[in-house]
Parts: sequence; structure tokens; C-alpha cells
Amino acid sequence: MMKRRDFLKSMAATGAAASVAGGLGMIPALFTPRTAYAGSRNKLVFISDLHMNVDGPYSWLVNHAKDLADFINQVNDRDDVSELIVLGDLLDDWVSPIAYTPQTFADILGASNNAAVVAALQGICNNPGIAVTYVTGNHDMLSFDSQNKTVIADTFPGMTILSDSPGLGAYTRDNVIWAEHGHRYCLFNAPDTWSRSNGHLSLGYFISRLAASKSLSSGQLYTTPDVLDMFVKSPSEVNAYLNQGGYEEVAGNIIDDALIIAVFNAIAIWSGNWPWSTFTMDGLDNYAGTPSVEDVAFVYDTIFSGWPDRQDIVNHYDAVWDDIGHLSGPANLLFEMPERIKDLYPFTPRIVLFGHTHQAAFQYHHSGEVETIYANTGTWIDGKPMTWVEIEINDGSSGQRNYTVSLWFYGDSSPKYSGSVTVQFNKGSYMIRHR
Repeated sequence: MMKRRDFLKSMAATGAAASVAGGLGMIPALFTPRTAYAGSRNKLVFISDLHMNVDGPYSWLVNHAKDLADFINQVNDRDDVSELIVLGDLLDDWVSPIAYTPQTFADILGASNNAAVVAALQGICNNPGIAVTYVTGNHDMLSFDSQNKTVIADTFPGMTILSDSPGLGAYTRDNVIWAEHGHRYCLFNAPDTWSRSNGHLSLGYFISRLAASKSLSSGQLYTTPDVLDMFVKSPSEVNAYLNQGGYEEVAGNIIDDALIIAVFNAIAIWSGNWPWSTFTMDGLDNYAGTPSVEDVAFVYDTIFSGWPDRQDIVNHYDAVWDDIGHLSGPANLLFEMPERIKDLYPFTPRIVLFGHTHQAAFQYHHSGEVETIYANTGTWIDGKPMTWVEIEINDGSSGQRNYTVSLWFYGDSSPKYSGSVTVQFNKGSYMIRHR
């Protein structure tokens, strides 16, 4: 029987809960804060998946925009916060109907529906007591492009931007905390520099645009995680739409290249598009033309079988489920840090934070003398609980430092879940840094 101290408390809080270009198995752009905390400013606030977009019936952040702006302003007014970290998908140039010209980062930041959020972020960037850090996600993957990075930097002066080709970044602190968006562990949404020459966008980009087309035509909002969940988990749903489009049934209980492309084709038909329907790209990510649904399927037709040669962190089966799960698998892998991935990470973390899945989660594990915590920051988009994670850092005696991780739901007066990790630092490495 598992001992009490060895328990695993895993609470999924969904609706009720130097990098090398092209290498997903490489360390992404890292950031260790130049400063830590001083006085009472000993808390880090992590949010992710804001998905600011232009105003449209397909945009994911509309009704929650005021709440998000209010929250950022509240963080700005606090005297206990030393840093706000945005773990990806701050901006969203993926969600656009396939016939539309893709919106630019400048379009998004200048859209009136985002004015309050942009102003709130600018206000906190101007606060000398709070550092602001942005880590790239998949929906803003191309933020590493110099023009896009300049647009973000000009809009938010003082913000530290962690975005490096092919679209990755990670935040670290004290060799204890590892935080990234999490998309590089996901088959549909990891940066893809292999399928198309000079490209970075993944198959998930095109699925996002198909979902936007469906949202536009139906008047009902569909998000990419929800669409993937609906189709990947239901081979019968996939086959039904394949039959409707004149395709042969291929979806079954076996995950392979054929299933991945079948899912994509089924989503296209579900969204009201056909093999010959085309995506307007306007040169985005070095696309010279307007690829059809059939063209896209051909480009990405071996992403499943090719995954093990491209990324040797999680296997290709787990990479499929990571896109529609909580990403606890990759977090637990980082806690274990097997020999085969040790060279890919600068340290073995005790706390791991991800976003991406839009599903807030909290997992505390105490085995022996080692405590670990995985938390997912969730999202701020419409129709989902608005959630975030805070980490309070306190120094103890004899070189100990205590990290209390809390998962918060907007509107609550106390965290939904909380847990602590205590780390013993060597005398030489234990040093309190000040702002």
C-alpha cells in the first residue's frame, strides 16, 4: 500500500478544473531573472493563453477581456508581486478563417477589443517594482521573427521576450522552477521545420483556421483544443465525416500517419471545406501561394512516423495525447530526468509549469525527501474558467528556500489548490538577490 507521504494528489481543474533552429530536442531560449525579490515582493504570477486576436466571431477572447484587464491592473497594484510571467499565446495570429488574410501582430495589438488588456499590460511594464516576462506559445510561435518581436517590444517597453526560432522559450528560476508553454511536447502544435522547407508552422495552425471558419459560419465558437478533443477521441466521428467527403474510412484504434491525416481531413469537411478549398497565407511563414486542404495534408502526412527522429523527449503516441490532456506526462518526465534527456535541460526541476491545454491543473507529489509540483496555468478565453498560478518564495534558515505554488480561479478569495516545495541550497549557491 502506498504510504501517506508518497501519495499523488492530482487535481484537474477543467470546467469544474542555447536553442538550435529546427531542433525540438534542444534547450529553448531560456531566461533566468536578473533580479529576484526584495522586501515583501516575493511572489511570481504566471498566466497563459490570453489569445488576443482581432475582433471577430471566431476570436477566443472577447467577453473575458475586461476581466483580464482588471486582473492585470490588480496585479499591478499589489505590493507582494515581483514578476508577471505570460507563458505563451499572448497573441493569436492562428485563429482566422481560411479565406481571410491572416492578421498580423500589429493588427492584433491595435484592435479596439484588446485596448483595455494592452493598456493594462503597458501599465505593469511601466511599474519599476514588477518585472514582466513573455514566453512564446504556439499561437504566437512566429514572435521570434525580428519584425514581430519589434512590434511586441515597441508595444510593451521593458518586457523581456523569450522567443527563439523555431518558436520556443522557457523561464527558469533558482534551478528549481521550469516554465514553458508546453507545445513542443504536442504532435499537432510543436514547431515544424521538417515538413516544409523554411517553415515553422505546424498542422495545428491549419486546424485552428478551419475551426475559425466553422465558428464564422455557424455562429458558435470553436477552439482548437476542443476540436482536437472531439475528433482524436472519436474514430467514428472521423469516419462519418470522411464518408461525407468521399474518403475511405481509415480511422480505427491504431494511431498512425493515416489517422492523423484522417483527423485533419475530417475537421476540414466538418468546417465546411473540401480538398480543393484553399488557405489565404499572404506570405506568412514563407508561404508563397495558397495551399489547399489536400496540399496541407500532403505536407504533413508523415508527422507521426517522423516524430521520433525529430524530437526524442516524449514519444509520438504521448505527443498525440499531450495535445488534449493536462501535460502532466512531460512534467513527470522532467521530474524524473532520465539519462536520455539530461543533456536537453540545464537542471532537474522541482516545479514545472505549463499552459497550452486550456485546462488548469495541480499535481503535488511527495516521494521520500523529494517534493515536486506540476501546475497548469489554464486560460483566460471565453467559456473557460479564468485561472492563474502564483509562486511565493520565502527564505528559511540554513540555506533553505520554500516555494509555495497556488492555483487560483478568478473571483475566488483563496486559491483552489496549494502546495509547497522546500529546497536546500549549497552554501556557495545560496544567495539572495535584490531588485
